[in-house]
Amino acid sequence: MARPTTPLLSRDRIVRAALDQLDRTGALALPRLAKDLGVSTSSLYHHVKGGREEVVEGVRGLLSAEGMVTERVPGEDWARFVDRWASRYRATYAAHPAVVPLLTAQTVTHPAALASYEALADVLHEAGFADDDLLHAVTALDDLVLGSALDAGAPGQVWADSPDPGSRLARAVRATRAQPGDRSERAFRLGLESLLVGLERLRTHP
Repeated sequence: MARPTTPLLSRDRIVRAALDQLDRTGALALPRLAKDLGVSTSSLYHHVKGGREEVVEGVRGLLSAEGMVTERVPGEDWARFVDRWASRYRATYAAHPAVVPLLTAQTVTHPAALASYEALADVLHEAGFADDDLLHAVTALDDLVLGSALDAGAPGQVWADSPDPGSRLARAVRATRAQPGDRSERAFRLGLESLLVGLERLRTHP
């Protein structure tokens, strides 16, 4: 039998199939991934010798390259950059919430992801954040974004209805349901705006 003129597998094909599996099933299983691709598990490992961790990092790189900010707009101050950086980041991962727990379980190594974090660090440094505060600021933003991305994939009803007619939480839930738009997006905006206020305080009063 003649050998195929093009490879059956490529890293890009593997990574995109892994993302599709995560979106469909909420989990990543390499034997099932190999089956979805129509190859043996050993053939899959031939292309991703680092196995599951390499596939996950590939997914991080794919989403980072397609959705994360790496360039500052001319004239953009640090707060506007951070708002745009966090908003794009959150939108990217909110579309794929099942990816988030896998990414937080391993070290960020993909160049595309690191380039976006580097851009953020550069902007914060130029704005006056000290080295011993800068990583905490990046981490706080990361926590907000990834937590909000998970929240975007939460059930429509996050809190069970309370039988207590005086429950303050139940009243808040009912009031929120009556509001237009997406609850998770509104909560993210509140969190980001609050965090920006705190970061400004840190920047000016280290």
